[in-house]
Amino acid sequence: MRVLTLYMCRDRGHFRAENFASVVEQEGVEQEVFAVSAEPLGVEGLRNVVVPVKRSWPLPIRVSYSVNAALRILRLKHGVELRNFDYLFKVDSDVVLPRDYLARLTSTRAPVAGVGAALLISVPFFLVVLGGSYPVKYCDDGYVGAKSVAMGAWPPSHEGLRLPPVGYDKPREFAYGVEYYRWGLSPVLLAFMPFASRVLRLRPHERRRFKAHIVNVAGYLWAALHRLDKYEFHADYRRMRNRHLAEKFLKILLPK
Repeated sequence: MRVLTLYMCRDRGHFRAENFASVVEQEGVEQEVFAVSAEPLGVEGLRNVVVPVKRSWPLPIRVSYSVNAALRILRLKHGVELRNFDYLFKVDSDVVLPRDYLARLTSTRAPVAGVGAALLISVPFFLVVLGGSYPVKYCDDGYVGAKSVAMGAWPPSHEGLRLPPVGYDKPREFAYGVEYYRWGLSPVLLAFMPFASRVLRLRPHERRRFKAHIVNVAGYLWAALHRLDKYEFHADYRRMRNRHLAEKFLKILLPK
């Protein structure tokens, strides 16, 4: 498998040698790794694509814009064509990967795999389903996953990666709630989220404060009251999420 990896690192102060090594030392795949940053990183031997962005932009918008700009720069200035790869891998600088992360996820042949901070996207999915452009949205990685779920392809994950805990950011959580509405998430599932976060065994990066869920609900209700347009895949997404929840309940009620 050939993987084009974009290592997202804002500046030199956010670069961590251990984290970067966990990316370049992936086993079982052929990688081309480029660090994407808002200013030169100044790390010897590092292939660095610089994409200046405004600090005033919300983080997801900065990341989304940088991914698209980096792909364009790689194509025009370095002759690196995405279509010559099997997967695009977007990974954040604060992530530490197990060495088999890419090998295990690519072996599933899933169109989308991993988590937002270490997101693997098949090139056919990127070119056809996403139209050859990374979504510039407030919940960019969630949108990619939602498109995959709507197609009936639930993104597989890998339990071994290390991620920092999720911090609380009220505007971001409100924007997530708006996006949940536009994806087509049912109100029942939205209401179930706070309960699930308390009873399920979640990893540190999956745990969120209770008030984050409340703000999600506020964003969802705001979008519903203003009748925002839903994405074209919303009906399929809702059906697949509801089916997934029903299957989980059946496994609990009817154990083997």
